[in-house]
Amino acid sequence: MAPPNVTFEFVDHPTENLAEEAKEVFAGVMKHDPVAKCLTGGDLNLIPLLGLTFLRALLLSPGVSHMFTARDDTGALVGFTVFTLPGQLMLSTQEQRENAKLSEFASQLSEAGREFYAETMDKLIPKANDKAFGIEDSERNTYWCNFAMVRSDYQGKGVAKALFRLAFKEASIASADKLGATVALTTTNEINVPIYEKIGFQQPDEKVTYMSPWTEWYLWFFNRSPSGSKSATEVITQERV
Repeated sequence: MAPPNVTFEFVDHPTENLAEEAKEVFAGVMKHDPVAKCLTGGDLNLIPLLGLTFLRALLLSPGVSHMFTARDDTGALVGFTVFTLPGQLMLSTQEQRENAKLSEFASQLSEAGREFYAETMDKLIPKANDKAFGIEDSERNTYWCNFAMVRSDYQGKGVAKALFRLAFKEASIASADKLGATVALTTTNEINVPIYEKIGFQQPDEKVTYMSPWTEWYLWFFNRSPSGSKSATEVITQERV
């Protein structure tokens, strides 16, 4: 069960200030991720800007995403998740790119970093996702988790589980299909694998190994089908036990 001093919320209208708060949590978590060097083109100083760029794209463009937050009794943000709605895709529209101020981040990437995004992130990863989940254009056609971040001092305390519990409820009504939407995500950090399994996700495929100019890294796949995995009620029950 999550700590009693933490409050969880579905945020209807995320703001620039919230994106800035979330950026700080993202930077604290992401600096330990094996793929951080790849996503920043070898410059780890770009981690905060990386997070803010993607967060702005998702949060400041109406109708694109859902955000769930966890705050302690002082009001500090200790965790959050962000999901794109079925039919949406991060940075796929001019509005998102402008809200994200994408050019600011792109201009600071090394040439190798720009090549990594063009070849690996824009081509190889989407193909790997589609193969693993068996869904064409899977990032667009699922309730896709773009961010799942919990501050280090709140990790292992049930915060992530509670955040996903809220998301599972929303996913059940996020699709025109009466069965709801498949929730899907990937992780590049092995320590997250048992966490997602405990939350109720399944691994539909083996991890994939990638090489980059900076490091070898891995991608694990997780999904939770609307009918084939644990229900939100089951997850809630397990957390209370």
